[in-house]
Amino acid sequence: MHDPSAPAASELEFGPDELGEGFGYHYVEMGKDPDKEAPVRFTLVRYRPEADDQPDGSAWNARPAILMVHGMTDYFFHKNAAKIFTAQGYAVYGLDLRKCGRSWREGQTWHHVSSQSLYGEDLTVAASLITKTHPNLVVLGHSNGGLGVTMWAARLHRDAVDMPESPQAQLFSRLSGVILNSPWFGLQFDAFTRLAISKVMPVLSRFHPNMVIKGGINPLYGLTLHTSEAGEWDYNVELKPLYARPKTISWITGVGEEIRELQTGNYSTGVPTLLLCSDKHYFGRKMDERAFTSDVILKPEQMRRFAPHANKDAEVAVIPDALHDVFLSRKPVRDHAFEVTLEWLQEVAPTG
Repeated sequence: MHDPSAPAASELEFGPDELGEGFGYHYVEMGKDPDKEAPVRFTLVRYRPEADDQPDGSAWNARPAILMVHGMTDYFFHKNAAKIFTAQGYAVYGLDLRKCGRSWREGQTWHHVSSQSLYGEDLTVAASLITKTHPNLVVLGHSNGGLGVTMWAARLHRDAVDMPESPQAQLFSRLSGVILNSPWFGLQFDAFTRLAISKVMPVLSRFHPNMVIKGGINPLYGLTLHTSEAGEWDYNVELKPLYARPKTISWITGVGEEIRELQTGNYSTGVPTLLLCSDKHYFGRKMDERAFTSDVILKPEQMRRFAPHANKDAEVAVIPDALHDVFLSRKPVRDHAFEVTLEWLQEVAPTG
């Protein structure tokens, strides 16, 4: 729920973050966990270089803001993206959702929520904090975070239409756009697994919600990213392990339900929407060139197919040879992704 009495992001105290100089983090407590684990919190990460333009921060506060939201078994570590967006005049924040990344605490199951809509509570509070400091906001969601951001924006849009004088409408009026980085818009599995997720798991979840389902993402993904293997990104493998953590049956059921909601076509972000994705997928297990030039997690064709269900006017940018996270692709590829994104940003949230 949008809380008009909540503080502004500029009033929060940010401690030094593990990402290094200019990065700070702040925990936001969200109270009791609906899934009856330890109390939940999210983490707001801010990138603000020391070279401030005005002693009172007025020029910084006048910047449009970008909030980056991670995917499954993930957290915010995108120093490169933060620096690029900041250099172009944006104020950059990252969000580690409840039970993810920095936000996890003892007594919690990593990444577990029984309903994907619970992430929307974190997004609403984070967006409220940011828009009390900055004039407008663009939210960038990756993978499962892309699905979550889409549905959060669409529900906020619906509330704004139904209750035009509400705090939700005020918050929506500050949302300038949504960027979707390889969003989870379709179940990428075979027909049998899709049937199990849509028909069998919802029944099992009622009786055994915490049943663990092993497996998960293609192990090639982490191997193509991290510097300890064949990648160029040095992130914290405690927060983003190379091999995915097991998920509960209720978590997987919740994802399936949220994807089906999106696919009904009854939702719209209500704001300019940009979707970025690779030109192909590769679900093999062989570490060859395909693993470095394809989405090894999801199917881009599903993203393109359901982009109009996020917003009928959504702009789709296919980035040839991109990885699942397009901004972590090889340099020429990610440079192209940033070029497309920055050009779009200047249309929807110009920096002056």
